Amino acid sequence: MLRLVAGLFSLCLAAATVAEEVVDAAALARLEGAAGWPVVDVRDLSERSREPIPGALEFGPELSVAGPVLVVASEESIAQLTAVAIESRLPGAEAYAVSGGVDTLRAIRSDLLPSPDGSNMPGTFTIPSDTCQVGEPLHTFSDENK
Repeated sequence: MLRLVAGLFSLCLAAATVAEEVVDAAALARLEGAAGWPVVDVRDLSERSREPIPGALEFGPELSVAGPVLVVASEESIAQLTAVAIESRLPGAEAYAVSGGVDTLRAIRSDLLPSPDGSNMPGTFTIPSDTCQVGEPLHTFSDENK
């Protein structure tokens, strides 16, 4: 009976320590389905503005995730601490700290690859005529051929 309890306890500890693991690009590529997992972005605001991660979640009291999640930060230690905090606060969450930040995440997320022209500007931008009323836009800039 003592062996059974000890075995179950060690399994619980092993399951709860996913946050202790820091994954690099090779390990991230081996994680099945990781490209579709939610991403918690805890990078500095300037980095998030310069290179946004589409659909990324912010770490805060309103964060609610279950299952596997990737944590991207400016520094590996911050990613690991955030992953531990997520797992301790949200039962059922498995947080993986990503080593190398958004550069490592690019290995599995094609939507993060730089554009061919080297710009991260959108292809189309609309200037609204009046933000309080519905109507025709003032002008639409587009890099698409007409």
